[in-house]
Amino acid sequence: MAALGCEETAEAPAKPAVFAAQPPVLPRLLRSQYHNAVRDVLGDDLTMPSTLEPDIAFDDLFAVGAGVAKVSPRGVELYEDAARSLAAQVASKPERLAKLLPCQPKNPLDSDCLGQFIDSVGPRLWRRPLTQAERQQVLDQGLAGAKALGTFAQGAEYALVRLLQSPLFLYRVEHGEADPQHAGSQRVTQWELAARLALFLWNGPPDQALLAAAAQGKLHDPAEKQAQVERMLADPKARRAVRNFAEDWLKLAGLQDLSKDPKIYKHYSADLGASAREETLRNVEALVFERDGDLGELLTSRSTFVDRRLAAIYDVPAVAEKGFHAVQWPQKGERAGLLGQVSFLALAAHATTSSATLRGVYMRKVLLCDLVADPPAGLNTALPEPNSQAKTLRERSAVHLEVKYCASCHQDLDSIGLGLERFDGVGRYRLSDHGAPIDSTGHLDDQPFEDAAQLGQRIAASPKFTRCVVQKLYGYALGRPVAQGEEPLIDSLTKQFIKDNRRLKQLMRAVALSDGFVRLKGGQP
Repeated sequence: MAALGCEETAEAPAKPAVFAAQPPVLPRLLRSQYHNAVRDVLGDDLTMPSTLEPDIAFDDLFAVGAGVAKVSPRGVELYEDAARSLAAQVASKPERLAKLLPCQPKNPLDSDCLGQFIDSVGPRLWRRPLTQAERQQVLDQGLAGAKALGTFAQGAEYALVRLLQSPLFLYRVEHGEADPQHAGSQRVTQWELAARLALFLWNGPPDQALLAAAAQGKLHDPAEKQAQVERMLADPKARRAVRNFAEDWLKLAGLQDLSKDPKIYKHYSADLGASAREETLRNVEALVFERDGDLGELLTSRSTFVDRRLAAIYDVPAVAEKGFHAVQWPQKGERAGLLGQVSFLALAAHATTSSATLRGVYMRKVLLCDLVADPPAGLNTALPEPNSQAKTLRERSAVHLEVKYCASCHQDLDSIGLGLERFDGVGRYRLSDHGAPIDSTGHLDDQPFEDAAQLGQRIAASPKFTRCVVQKLYGYALGRPVAQGEEPLIDSLTKQFIKDNRRLKQLMRAVALSDGFVRLKGGQP
């Protein structure tokens, strides 16, 4: 992994030769996982809470931040409000509650039927069976609600509120157990493994089949675990997991607040960010599930999906009045792959101008996993306004190379970011900037490129890109940064990824079946 900084950095310590298991963490459910859990267990017709504690990124991933960030006092209130709203929606419609009830209540205080309701939904929400004490606490709260309000439905509502507010629902709790395969080490339990598999491969809760395998003590058997992984990757819910990983990895959540100056960018509108996000996610989904192709195609493909808003920016026909349709960009044009899409070009730009630096930082950090240092505090990073001697961004950004603390960084950032200058701050193609022709040539780590399309090819062919994808997916799956002791495993997964022609589903399978996915270092989260 390269380090880009404004000062020379010390040489990295030698990697350990042996994989070292890491302590468990305590990841909170991402908002998408919360919503999926509710829909999968309680019904897909419920109105989801509009606000929850926000996801926080750490090490450039929300999934990793979930194991680090604390819940604010306001966040606790939001989770309570959400639990009450969702439970009320279930209880207020008899047909919804009937779908979840394995019995017919005989009276408002039917504790046996209420207990069966808890036994039905509780293990799926908590991703493990409730202990007798936990079950009794939920049952007591439900019975108290039924007694006070007079109906069985309201008893079920209060039991559900207790289940949804519990940290055992909101967090992935892992304590581990002794690992019989590695003396003195630990591994996740059957139930913890079921939760890990479901949240990684489905971005949601385990289903009954996965919970049954855990209950039978089968999940640690290599053949059974592989069979479950194959089943899960073949399930439609794997699509939402891939979409969520892509959104996290490619930082697409930032498009929700995309804002551009409409006086400068005539093609900007408030819904552009949502369209751009969906375009990129559809491309990832098609690559992984329809073509099962090399992930490098994400940066080189001339195929994409557009709606009318995006078609206008790309100057391609808008075939459909509403929704998205597939189009092909010209084979000899400069627009190709992610680097030609609005999602990247608009996100890595300012509200009024493009930015070689923002685009360079994105490519270095997100696609190549290079370490990019922040500029020194108080440093003026503003560029001169266009003038007769310096019209283009390349000419104006040359000032960066004249400042001691900036030159080493910007040589690596701007040399690739300027290769995208023929796309403006919303992704429209152009040949000139303030009347001067734009030079889109550059070099990526000593590899020259002529334009943006060739830059995408250079990144796709880079060993750093291949390893970066592995590193990002592994950290995403476990909800924590990759530790130094795990580098040998990352090396092994990277070799297997290359052998599998860099197909993402194969990498997901390899991560789920790896030692790092199940082994734990002793200690509590």
